Amino acid sequence: MENEAKFNDPGEVEVVSKSQLKRESHNIQNLGKRLVAMSPQQLSKIPLDEHILAALAFAQKIQNKRSALKRHYQFIGKLLRARDTKPIYAAIKLIDDDNHRQIKLFHQAEMWRDNIIANGIDSIEALLNQQAGANRQKLRQLWRNYSTAKTDDKKTRVARLIYQEVLQALATI
Repeated sequence: MENEAKFNDPGEVEVVSKSQLKRESHNIQNLGKRLVAMSPQQLSKIPLDEHILAALAFAQKIQNKRSALKRHYQFIGKLLRARDTKPIYAAIKLIDDDNHRQIKLFHQAEMWRDNIIANGIDSIEALLNQQAGANRQKLRQLWRNYSTAKTDDKKTRVARLIYQEVLQALATI
């Protein structure tokens, strides 16, 4: 049959092409692949039943067997097609948004670290104006240590400490 009918209401018939059904099937299979790649912490935030969790755990065990993994992805897709995937997609979006916020925070901390290394006390004061919770004394001490460091190894260690201190200050937002 070229087209398959979906019945939403008793009086309404929506015709869906075979190609559309395949696209939907591939999208759900890709969702399964995405779930397999997630960490246990991330999976705990997603509303999944025990059958899907067991299938995901098994897929992680057979990572090095290509054809078996391909068949298992199809099985995970079959399990997911039998469920409402909207809450799963919503939970993944929340996880992605949180990851983007974390990455943005890391980039801000790197930028402040580089500014403090380049401009010293002026950048520390600018950070303190933006972040009242930052530790002025600790940042100044770290900047002095960086300025007086003689080896690149020592400068790298102090730059990491500056980064950690700035990240801690930014995380208290």
